[in-house]
Amino acid sequence: MKVLISVDESEYAEAIAQFVIGHQWAPDTEFTVMSVVEPLKVGNIMAVLPGPLLDEMSEKRRENAEMVVENTVRTISKIVSRDKIRKSIVEGSPSGEIMKEVTLTKPDMLLIGSHGRHGIDRIILGSVSLFLVSHAPCSVVVIRLPAGGAEQKKIA
Repeated sequence: MKVLISVDESEYAEAIAQFVIGHQWAPDTEFTVMSVVEPLKVGNIMAVLPGPLLDEMSEKRRENAEMVVENTVRTISKIVSRDKIRKSIVEGSPSGEIMKEVTLTKPDMLLIGSHGRHGIDRIILGSVSLFLVSHAPCSVVVIRLPAGGAEQKKIA
């Protein structure tokens, strides 16, 4: 079995990792943990910033993605051998890059988080999870934070 895990923010990555370690997997299951870093230079309000500042911000976003992926790998390696876990960090549109990975690697299952956006936020920002549930040719499991998860962290 092949499982693709797409992570973007640490709180959602942790929820997905906890889902993974809380389930039984066949011994031959292989995991890919991926993160997509959206570029700042094209089609983004941040594109008006000077080039060096954009480059620095882009590098920080990539470093954050690497950290989130590595933390996810560290957590799931408690139940899965590291040689059965592949890491991938790419730049581009999240829904497009995840679909590209699904098409290339043909996983049996895709695990993704959901920000749970509603209304105008969903219209403006889109819904990667909704797109993937509708278009991915494999099973898609959408992991939500426990009730109050994101809001609790913002208040604390």
